[in-house]
Amino acid sequence: MASVYCNEEIKISKEYFGHPRELFILSFVEMWERFSFYGLRSLLIIYMSSFVFFEFPERVYGFYFLSFFYSSRSAVGYSSFVYGIYSGLIYLTPIFGGFIADRLIDRRKVVIAGGVFIALGHLLITDHAWFLWALFLIIIGTGGLKGNIAAQVGDLYDINDKRRERGFSLYYFSINIGAAISPVICMIFVQKWGWTIAFDATTVGMVIGLVTYFFYKPSVSNEKNKGSLNFVQDKKNVRIAYSVIVSVFFSSVLLWISYEQQANALVHWVSTVPGDISVGWLQAIPPAVVIFGIPILNWVWGRQAGRYKEPDVFMKLFVGAVIISTSQVFISFFAFLYGGISPNKLTIAFYLIIWEVGDLFFTPAAMGLFSRFAPKKSGGLVMALWYATFFVGNIISGLIGTLWGVFSPELYWSIVAIVVSAGAVWVFFLKRFFRGKVLRCLQSAV
Repeated sequence: MASVYCNEEIKISKEYFGHPRELFILSFVEMWERFSFYGLRSLLIIYMSSFVFFEFPERVYGFYFLSFFYSSRSAVGYSSFVYGIYSGLIYLTPIFGGFIADRLIDRRKVVIAGGVFIALGHLLITDHAWFLWALFLIIIGTGGLKGNIAAQVGDLYDINDKRRERGFSLYYFSINIGAAISPVICMIFVQKWGWTIAFDATTVGMVIGLVTYFFYKPSVSNEKNKGSLNFVQDKKNVRIAYSVIVSVFFSSVLLWISYEQQANALVHWVSTVPGDISVGWLQAIPPAVVIFGIPILNWVWGRQAGRYKEPDVFMKLFVGAVIISTSQVFISFFAFLYGGISPNKLTIAFYLIIWEVGDLFFTPAAMGLFSRFAPKKSGGLVMALWYATFFVGNIISGLIGTLWGVFSPELYWSIVAIVVSAGAVWVFFLKRFFRGKVLRCLQSAV
């Protein structure tokens, strides 16, 4: 059977720990970008509900335009709505950034411009009047940077190179180093020196990543998407490739609906008083799980690969989806057990740990799958489609978040658990229907 794609040669420089040197450089850059992102994420919902929209929200430029789409007398309501829009759009704009980098402007220039916009947004965010515009700059900047960095990671590996998923695991590992330390640092800075210094710390993180990338000289050929596949004329395999991407996209959306609840409804539920920033420490738990979990899983999968027993990409997706849905059922159970009152922070921490273990299986596998099926000169765009799953999931999550306080916590968390479980069921049927077809397609790649 003819393949959908064919490989091209790629020249990589030195290897460290069995992976190209460029992987570690790109991972370092993305680590600092994620430092800035997750530092802001840990503060944002509390900052908006306690300060930006708490008193005189009409002084925020763009507030009346915002009120045209959503009207509420509650600072919590506005905060949840804005957070949902922000956390969604920040994963939609990479589609446009990927298209520009693939078709119009050199990818490197797009990444650098994106980093500049992000840094400017972080500098402006403590000025309440310009708050919404600061978020807008961060959204635009992330569009230029996010998908194009990930696409360069995919370019480092040949199509049938089984290190690809493990490479994305290491990339994901480095991202979460930044995600783990930034909430802790930002919480300390808020408590000791106030909001401005905390947000300035996120700006510094982005600048470090930007400077590193500016002086980074890739050893890979500048031709885009050399590590992925090229289309040929087999229409059957083309349909298989696109069907898999659409199916994984849909299942990912359902799973991510629960992800942003961790920085939205969960914060409101656990907070004992308005403006309680102590809950921000919980945001450091998921990335800490990644930091400790990725090396263990990569070691296990590496040993299994040596015996030809490493789980394939579909099995990793399925295991991850089941664990994530189990964690959501777990927190729903405790909502009923305590009559809607938040359980202690140890229980919440355990929930976050379970959720993130599932993510360790799911996310690197899904990213690797998307990068495998990226056609020539569209690597940035296809990887941006992966990040668009967060866009759709986060938008829906934000809309669901506006129901916090309207529905009881028991009903609220039950709805989230049902939606996420539907995502796991979808992955099960995806595995049953496409697993054999895709593996045969990849094996036939030349």
